[in-house]
Amino acid sequence: MNEKISIPTDSEGYYSLECPYCGERFKSLGGDIDSEDTLELFCPSCGLVDESNSFVSQDVIEHAQTLAINHLKQQLNKTFKNTNRNMKGSGISFDFKEMKEEQPKELKEDEQLDQIELHCCEKTIKVHADQTRETIYCPFCGVN
Repeated sequence: MNEKISIPTDSEGYYSLECPYCGERFKSLGGDIDSEDTLELFCPSCGLVDESNSFVSQDVIEHAQTLAINHLKQQLNKTFKNTNRNMKGSGISFDFKEMKEEQPKELKEDEQLDQIELHCCEKTIKVHADQTRETIYCPFCGVN
């Protein structure tokens, strides 16, 4: 299975990210996250660091899991439907009820965050309004 998931951005091209440690959400531009130089990110709130792909939001993970489970259900339905046909007339009974697919959670970008310029790396991110410049860690270099 090779399924591409389109992760939405806000109107300015920022992706939502989520810290794997504290769960705080923030946003960064896709070009900054996908840069070859960005192997790991620091959480702007707690300052802990992890691989950049660890900051994928829980919504995206749940969406991907639902798509994978639906693909599995499709394959099982197809396989057992054919098995049921092949057993007719053999005296062996096989009853399979088709599995229903789940509707994936809609990925949408609606969280409003405030934009902050990071002078250390010359980049911008978006964080919750209650965070001040003094309490924010740069996601790219970790400077507070």
